[in-house]
Amino acid sequence: MKSNRVRVLPVVAAAVLAGAALTACSSPVEIGTAATVGGERISSGRLDSEVREYQSALKQAKITEAQLQIPSVPRAVLLQLISIRQFEQFAKRNGVTVTQREVADFLAEQGGIEKIGPAALTKGVPPSETIPWVRTALLYQKSLQRFGANLADQQSVQAAQVKLFGQMETIPVKVSHRYGTWDPQQGLIEEARFGKPAEAADTASQPDPAAGQ
Repeated sequence: MKSNRVRVLPVVAAAVLAGAALTACSSPVEIGTAATVGGERISSGRLDSEVREYQSALKQAKITEAQLQIPSVPRAVLLQLISIRQFEQFAKRNGVTVTQREVADFLAEQGGIEKIGPAALTKGVPPSETIPWVRTALLYQKSLQRFGANLADQQSVQAAQVKLFGQMETIPVKVSHRYGTWDPQQGLIEEARFGKPAEAADTASQPDPAAGQ
Protein backbone atom coordinates (compact mmCIF):
# COMPACT_ATOMS: atom_id res chain seq x y z
CA MET A 1 0.00 0.00 0.00
CA LYS A 2 2.81 2.36 0.77
CA SER A 3 4.37 1.95 -2.66
CA ASN A 4 1.04 2.76 -4.31
CA ARG A 5 0.69 5.91 -2.25
CA VAL A 6 4.24 6.99 -2.99
CA ARG A 7 3.57 6.64 -6.70
CA VAL A 8 0.15 8.26 -6.80
CA LEU A 9 1.13 11.73 -5.55
CA PRO A 10 3.17 12.70 -8.65
CA VAL A 11 0.37 11.31 -10.82
CA VAL A 12 -2.21 13.43 -9.03
CA ALA A 13 0.02 16.49 -9.08
CA ALA A 14 0.32 16.20 -12.84
CA ALA A 15 -3.41 15.63 -13.25
CA VAL A 16 -4.36 18.56 -11.06
CA LEU A 17 -1.81 20.88 -12.70
CA ALA A 18 -3.02 19.88 -16.15
CA GLY A 19 -6.63 20.54 -15.28
CA ALA A 20 -7.32 16.81 -15.05
CA ALA A 21 -9.61 16.98 -18.09
CA LEU A 22 -12.24 18.60 -15.91
CA THR A 23 -15.40 20.18 -17.25
CA ALA A 24 -15.00 23.25 -19.46
CA CYS A 25 -17.00 26.42 -19.00
CA SER A 26 -15.75 29.86 -20.00
CA SER A 27 -18.92 31.84 -19.25
CA PRO A 28 -18.33 35.24 -17.63
CA VAL A 29 -18.35 35.48 -13.85
CA GLU A 30 -19.38 38.43 -11.71
CA ILE A 31 -16.98 41.27 -11.03
CA GLY A 32 -14.60 40.48 -8.18
CA THR A 33 -14.73 36.74 -8.85
CA ALA A 34 -11.76 34.82 -10.22
CA ALA A 35 -13.71 31.59 -10.71
CA THR A 36 -16.69 29.60 -9.53
CA VAL A 37 -16.61 25.85 -8.97
CA GLY A 38 -20.01 24.22 -8.79
CA GLY A 39 -21.37 27.50 -7.46
CA GLU A 40 -18.55 27.96 -4.91
CA ARG A 41 -16.90 31.33 -5.44
CA ILE A 42 -13.16 32.01 -5.49
CA SER A 43 -12.88 35.77 -5.18
CA SER A 44 -10.23 37.80 -6.96
CA GLY A 45 -9.14 39.02 -3.53
CA ARG A 46 -8.65 35.46 -2.30
CA LEU A 47 -6.63 34.59 -5.37
CA ASP A 48 -4.50 37.73 -5.03
CA SER A 49 -3.75 36.81 -1.41
CA GLU A 50 -2.80 33.24 -2.39
CA VAL A 51 -0.54 34.55 -5.17
CA ARG A 52 1.25 36.90 -2.78
CA GLU A 53 1.74 34.02 -0.33
CA TYR A 54 3.02 31.81 -3.14
CA GLN A 55 5.49 34.41 -4.42
CA SER A 56 6.74 35.03 -0.89
CA ALA A 57 7.30 31.29 -0.43
CA LEU A 58 9.21 31.14 -3.71
CA LYS A 59 11.44 33.98 -2.53
CA GLN A 60 12.07 32.26 0.80
CA ALA A 61 12.94 29.02 -1.02
CA LYS A 62 15.23 30.99 -3.36
CA ILE A 63 13.27 29.87 -6.42
CA THR A 64 12.63 32.36 -9.19
CA GLU A 65 9.46 32.30 -11.25
CA ALA A 66 11.65 31.86 -14.33
CA GLN A 67 12.87 28.52 -12.93
CA LEU A 68 9.34 27.14 -12.83
CA GLN A 69 7.65 25.65 -15.87
CA ILE A 70 4.60 27.79 -15.18
CA PRO A 71 3.56 30.31 -17.86
CA SER A 72 1.61 32.44 -15.37
CA VAL A 73 1.76 32.28 -11.58
CA PRO A 74 -1.80 33.60 -11.04
CA ARG A 75 -3.18 31.03 -13.48
CA ALA A 76 -1.17 28.20 -11.91
CA VAL A 77 -2.37 29.09 -8.41
CA LEU A 78 -5.96 29.53 -9.58
CA LEU A 79 -5.85 26.16 -11.32
CA GLN A 80 -4.87 24.48 -8.06
CA LEU A 81 -7.62 26.27 -6.13
CA ILE A 82 -10.17 25.20 -8.73
CA SER A 83 -9.01 21.59 -8.82
CA ILE A 84 -8.95 21.22 -5.03
CA ARG A 85 -12.51 22.48 -4.79
CA GLN A 86 -13.81 20.39 -7.64
CA PHE A 87 -12.38 17.19 -6.19
CA GLU A 88 -13.75 18.07 -2.75
CA GLN A 89 -17.23 18.62 -4.16
CA PHE A 90 -17.10 15.42 -6.17
CA ALA A 91 -15.99 13.45 -3.12
CA LYS A 92 -18.75 14.92 -0.95
CA ARG A 93 -21.41 14.08 -3.54
CA ASN A 94 -20.18 10.53 -3.92
CA GLY A 95 -19.33 9.63 -0.34
CA VAL A 96 -15.56 9.48 -0.84
CA THR A 97 -13.83 10.42 2.40
CA VAL A 98 -10.28 11.05 3.58
CA THR A 99 -9.61 11.32 7.30
CA GLN A 100 -7.09 13.53 9.03
CA ARG A 101 -5.30 10.36 10.12
CA GLU A 102 -4.96 9.24 6.49
CA VAL A 103 -3.52 12.62 5.56
CA ALA A 104 -1.08 12.45 8.50
CA ASP A 105 -0.03 8.90 7.57
CA PHE A 106 0.52 9.93 3.96
CA LEU A 107 2.66 12.89 5.01
CA ALA A 108 4.73 10.63 7.26
CA GLU A 109 5.26 8.14 4.45
CA GLN A 110 6.43 10.93 2.14
CA GLY A 111 8.93 12.37 4.61
CA GLY A 112 6.73 15.04 6.15
CA ILE A 113 5.49 18.42 5.04
CA GLU A 114 9.14 19.48 4.73
CA LYS A 115 9.48 17.18 1.71
CA ILE A 116 6.03 17.57 0.18
CA GLY A 117 5.86 21.36 0.60
CA PRO A 118 8.66 22.18 -1.87
CA ALA A 119 7.26 19.70 -4.40
CA ALA A 120 3.82 21.28 -4.13
CA LEU A 121 5.37 24.72 -4.51
CA THR A 122 6.74 23.83 -7.94
CA LYS A 123 3.18 22.94 -9.01
CA GLY A 124 1.70 26.31 -8.08
CA VAL A 125 0.48 25.34 -4.61
CA PRO A 126 0.81 28.04 -1.90
CA PRO A 127 1.98 26.73 1.50
CA SER A 128 -1.46 27.22 3.07
CA GLU A 129 -2.98 24.95 0.41
CA THR A 130 -0.46 22.11 0.76
CA ILE A 131 -2.60 20.01 3.10
CA PRO A 132 -5.74 20.44 0.95
CA TRP A 133 -3.58 19.53 -2.06
CA VAL A 134 -2.43 16.33 -0.35
CA ARG A 135 -6.02 15.57 0.64
CA THR A 136 -7.00 16.02 -3.01
CA ALA A 137 -4.34 13.49 -3.97
CA LEU A 138 -5.86 10.94 -1.62
CA LEU A 139 -9.39 11.73 -2.76
CA TYR A 140 -8.23 11.23 -6.32
CA GLN A 141 -6.66 7.88 -5.47
CA LYS A 142 -9.78 6.64 -3.67
CA SER A 143 -12.02 7.87 -6.47
CA LEU A 144 -9.96 5.98 -9.05
CA GLN A 145 -10.21 2.84 -6.96
CA ARG A 146 -13.98 3.30 -6.73
CA PHE A 147 -14.07 3.24 -10.53
CA GLY A 148 -12.07 0.01 -10.64
CA ALA A 149 -8.48 1.19 -10.79
CA ASN A 150 -5.63 -1.00 -9.60
CA LEU A 151 -2.95 1.59 -8.87
CA ALA A 152 -0.26 -0.87 -9.95
CA ASP A 153 -1.88 -1.24 -13.38
CA GLN A 154 -1.67 1.84 -15.61
CA GLN A 155 -4.30 0.56 -18.02
CA SER A 156 -6.89 0.20 -15.27
CA VAL A 157 -5.95 3.65 -13.94
CA GLN A 158 -6.54 5.21 -17.35
CA ALA A 159 -9.90 3.48 -17.69
CA ALA A 160 -10.91 4.72 -14.23
CA GLN A 161 -9.78 8.25 -15.10
CA VAL A 162 -12.16 8.34 -18.05
CA LYS A 163 -15.06 7.37 -15.78
CA LEU A 164 -14.00 9.73 -13.00
CA PHE A 165 -13.59 12.81 -15.14
CA GLY A 166 -16.79 12.03 -16.97
CA GLN A 167 -18.61 12.17 -13.63
CA MET A 168 -16.84 15.37 -12.63
CA GLU A 169 -18.44 17.17 -15.56
CA THR A 170 -21.47 17.58 -13.32
CA ILE A 171 -19.48 20.18 -11.34
CA PRO A 172 -19.18 23.19 -13.67
CA VAL A 173 -16.28 25.61 -13.64
CA LYS A 174 -16.51 29.25 -14.72
CA VAL A 175 -13.41 31.43 -14.94
CA SER A 176 -12.93 35.18 -15.21
CA HIS A 177 -11.56 36.11 -18.63
CA ARG A 178 -8.90 38.06 -16.76
CA TYR A 179 -7.17 34.75 -16.13
CA GLY A 180 -7.87 33.12 -19.48
CA THR A 181 -10.42 30.50 -20.41
CA TRP A 182 -11.11 26.97 -19.22
CA ASP A 183 -10.14 24.12 -21.53
CA PRO A 184 -11.13 20.50 -20.77
CA GLN A 185 -7.71 19.15 -21.73
CA GLN A 186 -5.31 21.94 -20.73
CA GLY A 187 -7.01 23.62 -17.79
CA LEU A 188 -6.53 27.39 -17.79
CA ILE A 189 -5.18 28.81 -21.03
CA GLU A 190 -4.58 32.31 -22.28
CA GLU A 191 -6.43 33.68 -25.26
CA ALA A 192 -5.13 36.84 -26.87
CA ARG A 193 -8.56 38.43 -27.28
CA PHE A 194 -8.96 38.49 -23.52
CA GLY A 195 -5.64 40.22 -22.99
CA LYS A 196 -2.69 39.00 -20.96
CA PRO A 197 -3.31 37.19 -17.67
CA ALA A 198 -2.66 38.99 -14.43
CA GLU A 199 1.00 39.50 -13.55
CA ALA A 200 2.42 40.02 -10.08
CA ALA A 201 1.48 43.72 -10.19
CA ASP A 202 -2.17 42.73 -10.43
CA THR A 203 -2.08 41.00 -7.02
CA ALA A 204 -2.13 44.22 -5.01
CA SER A 205 -5.83 44.26 -4.11
CA GLN A 206 -6.85 43.34 -0.58
CA PRO A 207 -7.76 39.71 0.04
CA ASP A 208 -11.38 38.84 0.69
CA PRO A 209 -11.55 36.93 3.99
CA ALA A 210 -15.14 35.96 3.26
CA ALA A 211 -14.09 33.93 0.24
CA GLY A 212 -12.64 31.01 2.18
CA GLN A 213 -13.35 27.37 1.53
